[in-house]
Parts: sequence; C-alpha cells; structure tokens
Amino acid sequence: MTALDAISTPAREVLLEALMCVAWADRVLVDEERRAAAAAAMALGLVLPSDRDLTSPDRRPIQPEDLDVSRLEGRDRELVYLCSAWMAMADEVEDPSETQVLERLQGALGLDAERAGWLKARAVELRAAQSEISWWRAFDRLVVEASKALAAS
Repeated sequence: MTALDAISTPAREVLLEALMCVAWADRVLVDEERRAAAAAAMALGLVLPSDRDLTSPDRRPIQPEDLDVSRLEGRDRELVYLCSAWMAMADEVEDPSETQVLERLQGALGLDAERAGWLKARAVELRAAQSEISWWRAFDRLVVEASKALAAS
C-alpha cells in the first residue's frame, strides 16, 4: 500500500493545502518543511503548476477555514489533520503559530478536541519514528500508517 492507495482522490489536494497552511504558519518555510512539502506532493501524485510552487516565497496558502472539505469523509478529515500535525513537527519544533493553524484546521474539519488530541499524539509518534528515512518515504509511510491506525480505532 502507498499513500495514493490510502487516501481518497478528493482528499489529496485538501491534504496538500492543509500541510502548506501549517508549513507557512510562521511565514518561514524551513528546509525540513520544504522537503516534507515536496515529498507530500510527490507521494500524493500532485504536481503543481509553477504559480502554485510550494517553495515560492510569494505563495500564500489557503486559510484553514477556506479549505473545501465538503467532499471528505470522516476518515479523510482525520487523516488530513493527522498529516498536518506531522508537518508541524517536520522541524521537530511546533511553533505557536503552527499550533494556532492546527486549531483552526481542527474547526474547519469538524473534529472535537479529544479526537484532535489523539490524532496529534499519533502524528508525533509517527514523526519520531521517521528520523532516519527520506522525506518521501517518511510521508508515504505516514499516510499508510495513519490510515491503518484510523481503521483500527
């Protein structure tokens, strides 16, 4: 199973946009976030046109409240949140601005605080277990492992 198998087609672009909301939360895209975002785009099969280049300093991410989550099922909403929490830990530090974006994303996705806390804890665990592998493999494994964890919960 790969990331493409583990997440629905409608959720892929929402997931990438949510990741970018978190990555750009502090208005600085550090190397770890840049590599994580590029890996996510590749793993999700999303090649963005140059005007939506993930690494462009001029790129303005969509606000969490503006994400179109209407076509996402509950599992995909949870997967988007979990992966976004993982992105907040890409540089191993969750900045307060990233925490605020995650809270807004939680509201946009309609997740209660208890479930969001559980998802965030899983993201931290998965990120800690991935420190020695490539970003592409880390993201692909994240989506697959998160999908399995959500199926079991």
